[in-house]
Amino acid sequence: METPSGSDISPGTVAPTDLSPSAASMLRVLLPALTRLDDTLESVNSKQAELTQVLTRLTTELDQFSDLVAPPSHGSTSQHLHNSRTRLSNINVTLKRVRTRLDNISLLAQAKLNK
Repeated sequence: METPSGSDISPGTVAPTDLSPSAASMLRVLLPALTRLDDTLESVNSKQAELTQVLTRLTTELDQFSDLVAPPSHGSTSQHLHNSRTRLSNINVTLKRVRTRLDNISLLAQAKLNK
């Protein structure tokens, strides 16, 4: 680690004499923590690089998977919807006929009761 005066200080070395005694004491106390922090930051940086590589690989694999699996076509979905509407319309026509017949039966029954 380099001091403001440009001297190199390692955790095992004594602080240079151009620093005040209090600054040298603080430097001796802080130097191990700063060294650990620097090592940790280097480790985090290397892990981030590894993570970037993994994410890049996963993105590439996902793109390849997307190319292999075709999304459902909208034509078949719209055809299915059209078929459903046609069946529903046919059911409604049939229900209307049944309702009309039931109304006719009801009218005939009421006419016979009124006689």
